[in-house]
Amino acid sequence: MKKLHEELVQLKGLAARIDKLENKAFSTDSRSISYSKRKNGYQYYIYHADGRRTYVKKKDLNLIKDMAQQEYYQDLKAAVIKQIKLLEMFLGNYNLKAIDRVYLNRSHAKKMLIEPLIQTDDMYIQQWLRQNPGSQNTFPEKGKYITERGEYVRSKSEKILADMFYKHNVPYQYEPALKLKSGRTVYPDFVLLNVKERKTYYWEHLGLASEVDYATRNLEKLNTYDKNGIIVGENLLISMETEFSALDIKQIEQKLNSYLL
Repeated sequence: MKKLHEELVQLKGLAARIDKLENKAFSTDSRSISYSKRKNGYQYYIYHADGRRTYVKKKDLNLIKDMAQQEYYQDLKAAVIKQIKLLEMFLGNYNLKAIDRVYLNRSHAKKMLIEPLIQTDDMYIQQWLRQNPGSQNTFPEKGKYITERGEYVRSKSEKILADMFYKHNVPYQYEPALKLKSGRTVYPDFVLLNVKERKTYYWEHLGLASEVDYATRNLEKLNTYDKNGIIVGENLLISMETEFSALDIKQIEQKLNSYLL
């Protein structure tokens, strides 16, 4: 659905761009372009409203180039507007929850008898949480900060992130065990679920990005992720802070809206 909304925004942008390029005077011009094939190309003519046909000389080709371009803009704009209307109609009538409700609206007694063909969001979330248990890192240092959800995390910034995920109802687990293709097990800071797309993301927070040794280790970690199909901007999200730059809450919100909501 997000892609459809993005497509709608792009189409509206294209319509606005065409509107700026259009020569409004052309829309009331009753002339049209005709042509005939010649051995070395085409011979162009202008047809007038009174039926006259004017031969276009080579030196006058720029005139009909503008006419042809404006004709193209008109047809393109009509096609774009049609698609905008169709998309708006579809998005206005499409109900993401309608399929879930076929099961959810049944009585508990009937639900006991049914094996749903399609998992509801709640079913999928619970299954995902079981498949991605949290707090798997055996690192001896116990977390000092407690989140709104009630788990301990190791840093204040991780608490801020966890509380933001919780506030926006983004399913997450803290420090899951992730087995890479190489066989090595790593412990990302968070694993998260985009419920609408049913897509899993990992999140790493780089809390000391300005320290050389720390930054080097984490660049190596990101390279390892990349080699194992966990790619920044695709299924891996990153936040960071330095001694001189605090955690950017607005940037976190943008990432939540772009990837997880």
